[in-house]
Amino acid sequence: MPATRNKPSQLSVLRYGVFVSLIAEQRVVSYAPTVRNLIHDHFGRRPLGAVTIILTKPRLLLSLANEAQGEAAGVPENIWKSAGVKQSIIGKPKDFSVATLIAPKGAMWMLINAPKMRDPKQLKLSLLRGFVEVDQLIRSGARDNRVAWVRHEMKVAPLSKRQANKLQAQILADGAEAESVTTDLARRL
Repeated sequence: MPATRNKPSQLSVLRYGVFVSLIAEQRVVSYAPTVRNLIHDHFGRRPLGAVTIILTKPRLLLSLANEAQGEAAGVPENIWKSAGVKQSIIGKPKDFSVATLIAPKGAMWMLINAPKMRDPKQLKLSLLRGFVEVDQLIRSGARDNRVAWVRHEMKVAPLSKRQANKLQAQILADGAEAESVTTDLARRL
């Protein structure tokens, strides 16, 4: 697990895995504060909180997502470490570009598929989408909903069909909102 020591409103960038581009990390370090401020100004909400941006390879995405969200949701380690656990938030790692996850101790991780970030414009759009998702996760009840969904997906505390459908509908609505806001704000980058 990448070591994170965040204070509220702190932003950190890590490379995780062998041969993750140093240039991509430098670009993230330079673009992230600007994008974060754009999102904060757009929504005008409370501070976005502690965010750790992790650049990694596709094959490490699922294990990092399982670790972060599994620990944050209180899922036993032997379950989130099992190879068969898949999370709908990641989808297919090769097609994936960015996802924001809950992490232990109230922090959030933004996983970025480093090989897809060779183009600076694509990197800025991915950061924009990631920070929109951060803003969504700090809304009232959003973290609790994510914990419930993770526990459901990892089959620790399965939800009723009705509850699962309701949470899935909320996740889809958040995804549509994130896409819409990203499209609207992309021209301001």
